[in-house]
Amino acid sequence: MTLPVIGITTEVVDGDHLELRSSFIYAISKLGGIPLLLPKIEDEDIIRGQVENIDALFLPGGNDINPSTYGENPHPKLEKVEAGRDEYELELIHRCLEKDKPILGICRGSQLLNSVAGGTMYQDLDDEYGEGLIQHRQTSNRDFLNHKIEIMEGSKLHEITGVTEMSVNSFHHQANHDIGASYEVSAVAPDGVIEAIESKEHDFVMGLQFHPEDAFEFNEPSRKIIEAFIKAAEKSKE
Repeated sequence: MTLPVIGITTEVVDGDHLELRSSFIYAISKLGGIPLLLPKIEDEDIIRGQVENIDALFLPGGNDINPSTYGENPHPKLEKVEAGRDEYELELIHRCLEKDKPILGICRGSQLLNSVAGGTMYQDLDDEYGEGLIQHRQTSNRDFLNHKIEIMEGSKLHEITGVTEMSVNSFHHQANHDIGASYEVSAVAPDGVIEAIESKEHDFVMGLQFHPEDAFEFNEPSRKIIEAFIKAAEKSKE
């Protein structure tokens, strides 16, 4: 059987080269997929070709999203924005949704999925969320699991992981706020910050605020998430 091809988007750095943490590539290749890096493209015919040649879309983290994407003005603590990447990834999302291809969005990727569905964001948790906020932007190493999350029973995430609680890492100052109508919340942090969303309309379209690609080798729920994503990509090939 031919392995499923997982398209992974990249970040443009300094305007002239691409960047992607190797953990995304390693996780996909280690667990049964073929990673294919997707550079930002403006030509619609090429974008169409990219979508036709992948079985699933993996959206990694990165810069803040342009607030105009979800109808807001910039917050004073908004950080670096790459509007061209936003536009490209939004186009990829729309095309993959039209073809019902699996999508897994990580951190920024989860926020983009929500934006497509009409959701909104906290542009800076420290300023906008309120009291009781736990540490969501850890400074420790990426394989340190910083806090626990509660997984909703009956959700797809619960079905995949088999647990109602798991430990995760955390590297974000933004988060999903209002959830788009086509999604539902499937996990929250102890302070109530949304940690996972999933589509009510597609078999596998999921957004995670944490990074299972950094923990899959020693954390079983993280491994199960990526394995389920690749399995959904295999099904998409049929």
